[in-house]
Amino acid sequence: MPTLKDIAQEAEVSISTVSRVLNYDETLSVSEETRRKIFEVAERMKYTTVKRKNGGIGRQPRKKAEGPIRLGMVRWFSAYEELEDPYYLSIRFGVEKECRQSGAHLERIFRGEDLSALKTLSEGLHGLIVLGHFSSKEVERMLELPVPCVFLDYPVERTGADYVVIDLARATAEALDYLLDAGHRHIGYVGMGKDEEAHPSDQTELDARYETFLRYKRQHALCSSNDVHVCGGTAADGFRAMEAAILAGPENLPTAFFVASDSVAIGVLKALEQHQIAVPERISIVGFNDIPTAEYLTPSLTTVKTYTELMGETGVQLLLHTVRNGPNEVGRKVTIPTELMIRNSSGPPFTDSI
Repeated sequence: MPTLKDIAQEAEVSISTVSRVLNYDETLSVSEETRRKIFEVAERMKYTTVKRKNGGIGRQPRKKAEGPIRLGMVRWFSAYEELEDPYYLSIRFGVEKECRQSGAHLERIFRGEDLSALKTLSEGLHGLIVLGHFSSKEVERMLELPVPCVFLDYPVERTGADYVVIDLARATAEALDYLLDAGHRHIGYVGMGKDEEAHPSDQTELDARYETFLRYKRQHALCSSNDVHVCGGTAADGFRAMEAAILAGPENLPTAFFVASDSVAIGVLKALEQHQIAVPERISIVGFNDIPTAEYLTPSLTTVKTYTELMGETGVQLLLHTVRNGPNEVGRKVTIPTELMIRNSSGPPFTDSI
């Protein structure tokens, strides 16, 4: 069992300095470099006090911010992908809006490939907003950083971690219940499947919308596997998926499709229009996200409204609270509600054959 003396010798400081650092003595005047070194040595030696104080994460103590608060953002998607799917763009707008209103500075935005150097790149920052789906190993790496993190759109089931999410499973269930209540019994799916579609390092986790649809498919015998079209998240992906379904036999198409994002739904609607398949008379379409253009499509899109800007704003508020008041050892889990927006792309199932 390592002792304070062992840590002091390795870190080349006094035993009293080690003791005060590990016990979070905020009156101690010591450089961040020395503080970091002590915690790194203690963690390497598996000194139990560090694990007990930090919930096993082994993070360094976080001092209250002095002066202007400087934040960074880590995102797994590219700028092109953000423009193709306004979902994440809207979350980022919420982050930027709350930073402006709170006086915090959002100074740096990192891509997922920067993670190996993130410890160095994050120096001088007070906290990080983490946006998107990262692998469990990448999440662990970010939790070990010397600055607090808040995760957006990804539930990190780890003690001490803060995140803000939408309950995708519940929202999907509400959309499918709406279609069932409208009389649809043959319902298909278009959209993302496994999270590995978006991030190759996650090999097992399913997208919650897809997973919920599969559960409903089993419970209500919604469709066959031929009516489940897993694709990427762009309009072009939706167009290709729906066109392939139409070419396989328009007479066999479901009376409704749940589409996992509005961007994909735009492509789905385009393919149906080109093949002169009426919406909603022949096929009802329900999307997800309620992007700004959803209301102005022809027909206007029935979709699940997700309050993405609020997600970004809430994430910044959580992070600023931690920066100003210190970490919460339990962690805070915030779920943003959704709302089904019923418009012209959905209705009762058709009765006449095409």
